[in-house]
Amino acid sequence: MEYTGERVLAGGDDNEPREIVAEHLARYRFVIPLIKDKKVLDIACGTGYGSELMAAGGAKIVVGGDIDGETIKLARANYQKENLSFEKVNAMAMPFGDGSFEAVVSFETIEHLDKAEKFVNEAARVLAPGGRLILSTPNRKATKQLAVKNLFHLKEFDQAELLALLGAQFKEIKIYGQRPIRSLTLKQKLIRKSYLLYAKIKYLEFLKRWFSKNLRQSIGKEIDGLGEDSEVEEMMPGKEYLYLVAMARKK
Repeated sequence: MEYTGERVLAGGDDNEPREIVAEHLARYRFVIPLIKDKKVLDIACGTGYGSELMAAGGAKIVVGGDIDGETIKLARANYQKENLSFEKVNAMAMPFGDGSFEAVVSFETIEHLDKAEKFVNEAARVLAPGGRLILSTPNRKATKQLAVKNLFHLKEFDQAELLALLGAQFKEIKIYGQRPIRSLTLKQKLIRKSYLLYAKIKYLEFLKRWFSKNLRQSIGKEIDGLGEDSEVEEMMPGKEYLYLVAMARKK
């Protein structure tokens, strides 16, 4: 499978940016202590690398679900464990009974959905009482600050919006941060203004795509480096984070 800029392959393509892979792997490292001996649903599992990590990390059962059938075929071919399976799943209409899982994990998913509340309702439905939802999503406040516009995203959330989205079905909601950002240089601010200008021009789609790709590279130095700096952490006062990671318990 070829890297498109959105679906993470975790080493399956040389063109895939190392920092993107590091971010995704860090999220799964964060969640592994929370899912030991539990039945886990990994929604929007993609090529299955994260589902496999959780299965190897002590989960009782992991079901990886993705809406793309070809991706599920690839996941099944690449990852086989007794406690791991993959199914084609629509995140807003899951083919599972009520209370089937003790944890639902879904990283970088809700920003792709036109009705994220339907996903939240479905996640709550398939969770057993007291089960946990752990998800991540780009921080709208940060992407706006950095002028990063992802053409695959239908709606991004800031911290208050994410809390409101989860609050109807979940309690004990805690938001963590990933990838603290720094202030932009004057040069990068000019690039951001240029991008915003071109983003408003309806017919220059190829320029919008070019700026979106290259802008990420231009601001890379303003995002903390790889390794430990990719890890999910407690949110620090005065810091803005590129990603929000939420953990919540079903009411």
